[in-house]
Amino acid sequence: MGFGRIFFFIFGFALLEVLVLAQVAGAIGWPITIIVTVITALLGSYLFRRQGLDTWVRLNQRMQQGEMPGQEMVEGMMLLLGGALLITPGFITDAVGFALLLPGSRRWMASKVIKKGTLQGFTTVQGAGFAYTRTRYPGGGANPFQQQPGRNDDRTITGGDTIEGESHRTDR
Repeated sequence: MGFGRIFFFIFGFALLEVLVLAQVAGAIGWPITIIVTVITALLGSYLFRRQGLDTWVRLNQRMQQGEMPGQEMVEGMMLLLGGALLITPGFITDAVGFALLLPGSRRWMASKVIKKGTLQGFTTVQGAGFAYTRTRYPGGGANPFQQQPGRNDDRTITGGDTIEGESHRTDR
């Protein structure tokens, strides 16, 4: 996505947000619209702190058990985005922000993101680790990762595998 597309997307979204605010203010008045916007920001801040703490506790528990906390990492990113959207004035950003902060919808969206396939990296005191999860290509469609003719490697990616690993520096 080029810079121009990003600029026009952000500009268009901001314009849409202003139009929605103006419509709501026309229906209920500007003072009430401003109060509602401030209340959603305060409520979002509270939810962000509470849900963030719960997610942090679950992340630490998974790591102490030696498991990869992929769900919790994705949820943590969603919490950050949801918190940022809720402190941004506007009703569209509030709706998306609340969807990212409420546990049921956030967990559902995080599981969809993980099922779609992600590459997650993390750094520890001892080194770095990774987990790669990818999806199957339905209907035998083109797999962009399959070995190309003339390439000098023997890797082909098969569907549904998860590869986890850890590395440690020994030159210290």
